[in-house]
Amino acid sequence: MAGLRAARLVLERLGHAVWNVVSWTVQAWRAVLVCLVIGNVLVIAGHEAAGAVVPWLVPAWNAGRAVWDALHPLTYERVLGGWLRRRTWRHRARKDWGRVAQRCGLAWPWEADRRHAVPRLLRVQTTANTLTLRVRAVVGQTVDDLDRAVEAVATAFEAESAESRRAGPGVVEIVMTMRELLHEPTTPPLPHVLETDGVTLGRRADGSPWRLDLNGRHTLVVGRSGAGKGSIFWGIAGNLAPASHAGLVRLWGVDLKGGVEVAVGAGMFSSVAMDEQTALHLLRALQQVIVERQAVMRGRSRLFEASPGDPAHVLLIDELAVLTAYTSRDVVNEASTLLKRILTQGRALGVMVVAFVQDPRKETVGMRELFTQTIALRLASSAETRMVLGDGYGDLAPAHRIDRTMPGAGYVVRDDGAVERVRADFWPDDTIRLVAQRYTAAPEPARLDDDDAEQDLLVMDAPPAPPSTAHRRRTSRSPSAPEDSEVA
Repeated sequence: MAGLRAARLVLERLGHAVWNVVSWTVQAWRAVLVCLVIGNVLVIAGHEAAGAVVPWLVPAWNAGRAVWDALHPLTYERVLGGWLRRRTWRHRARKDWGRVAQRCGLAWPWEADRRHAVPRLLRVQTTANTLTLRVRAVVGQTVDDLDRAVEAVATAFEAESAESRRAGPGVVEIVMTMRELLHEPTTPPLPHVLETDGVTLGRRADGSPWRLDLNGRHTLVVGRSGAGKGSIFWGIAGNLAPASHAGLVRLWGVDLKGGVEVAVGAGMFSSVAMDEQTALHLLRALQQVIVERQAVMRGRSRLFEASPGDPAHVLLIDELAVLTAYTSRDVVNEASTLLKRILTQGRALGVMVVAFVQDPRKETVGMRELFTQTIALRLASSAETRMVLGDGYGDLAPAHRIDRTMPGAGYVVRDDGAVERVRADFWPDDTIRLVAQRYTAAPEPARLDDDDAEQDLLVMDAPPAPPSTAHRRRTSRSPSAPEDSEVA
């Protein structure tokens, strides 16, 4: 079997190399024609040897490239292939922009002479896998007119996806992803940096690191079952674990699915609630933290800075709807009131909330507008995308079109309105357990309104024994099978 697989791999690479030689030669037909003319001239001039060699220069060059690509694709891509590809993108953009803009509805008629003006192409830039066009609207157009044509422009240039951002008055940058870099799942390195303001969760569409700011922000993560909410949950908890171990951050966890998700890495958390009443006690304790911190900071400072004796507090809620919609009315009312207070008062006091939910409807998440940033993973429809990200983002950030085979992929709308396409790293169970054992949360007594409820709140001062696989949702989590244990 191993021999058959090796033979198949060799045949696939050989076929790919032959296809590249043929396609590259056809694409360079002008150069081939020039070489044929030069070869014939040399033959007529009596240089038969040179005349026989020149027509084969282009096929030989392409054959050498194809062999290099087949034997060592990484060095080929870094040294030659990427440069040639980006050069082709730039040339095509400059050459075809006028025609593409007109056919995509960006042409603006001049009634005087019946001609059409198109937005001016100010600059063309390329990176490893993106093509960026900086475009200025013509008189009579708005930035919104350019935004509406982004999808059509991306389709004309055969891009995988496209985003737009405002670069100035009447100027828009259209960022097109020409090659998809988010298909392959990645796993994170073990965290070691003390971070309190934000965490690196994965990568953007252009391959650069995706860093999520947490300081002064509340984050809502929305995605269908299997969309990869677990990748973001453990990306935040795992990267904050070193700071939690050092006493700079205190992690609070609410998992009302019996602790199935949180239990595997509960050692990272100072406090964990796994049922409704304990969750209410935890929310009361966090509200008390806000009240005490208000008294300390009042009249002294408006900017909170974490310290070992005064940590930042991060509340992670797995499936928010269980707490705010799918339980008894009394619990829903109290939990919603406490959460609204925490969301409105805690941001400036070093208290941040990160909540995960499947159903983003107003009836389910009544405090949705109190979250200052939203991450949209795979959603069910364009209506849900607009509901989560806002009107106008159904086409700019089509979360409903994300493939099921890409858990952890989604869209983030930044504070300036720019859209980012991202994918979070996949956290295997073994990595979560290792981080929880290495960076056990610093023990700290929980603040509760009711002393009798103290025994109901799990305060983690040592990592628990790994849970039995019989109680886990899956028996394994590996990069080869990246269906995340979703946080919903």
